[in-house]
Amino acid sequence: MLRTQTSITTVSGTPERRIRARIRRTSLVLFLAISALLGMFASSVPNAAAFTGHGCTVSTCRFFTSSYYTAKYFYDRTTCDQWKGLSKTYLQGFKTKTALHAKFPSRKLHSPC
Repeated sequence: MLRTQTSITTVSGTPERRIRARIRRTSLVLFLAISALLGMFASSVPNAAAFTGHGCTVSTCRFFTSSYYTAKYFYDRTTCDQWKGLSKTYLQGFKTKTALHAKFPSRKLHSPC
C-alpha cells in the first residue's frame, strides 16, 4: 500500500518490498535525468546530413550505398528497392558505377530483388 505525505512516497510492507520500491523510484529519477541531459545535447548538436548525392539527387541517382563502415554492397535503383531501407544519415547516391567505385572501391552489387 502506498501512502503519500507531502510529496514523499512511503511503502509499507516487507523490507524487500520497500527496497524494490526505492529501486523503482531511483531508476525513474535516473531515467528522467539522463533523458533531460540527452535532450539538452541533442538540441545543441546540428543534425547530420541526411543524404549525399555525388552529382545527383535522391530522385536522379541510379546507384546507392551506405558510408557506414560495415557496408559491403551497393544497390541499383532499377533492380532493387532495398536501398530505401538504408539509414538516411549514411546514404550516398551516384550517377554511375564508376563514380561509386571511385569512392567505395570494395562495394559489390547487391543481387536483384
